[in-house]
Amino acid sequence: MTEKAVATDALARHLHAAIERVREDVAKVEFWADAMTGFSEPVPEYESHDVKVWVPPEQATRISSANQNVAQDRSASSKRR
Repeated sequence: MTEKAVATDALARHLHAAIERVREDVAKVEFWADAMTGFSEPVPEYESHDVKVWVPPEQATRISSANQNVAQDRSASSKRR
């Protein structure tokens, strides 16, 4: 290969690498612009009792027993007063 061909090949590789970096940067800019758009929107109003969340049965049992313990602790402390 001649020196000119080697230089042309190196130049082409650098150009392709630069274009790839620009593509990655454009993707990042689009991502962050979309994120900013989402954060600029106000949080929608909702009522907490309207929110329904599925919880696995094992976790629901732990949560309900923890809530019962808290309720028992509160009633015991109110009786002491």
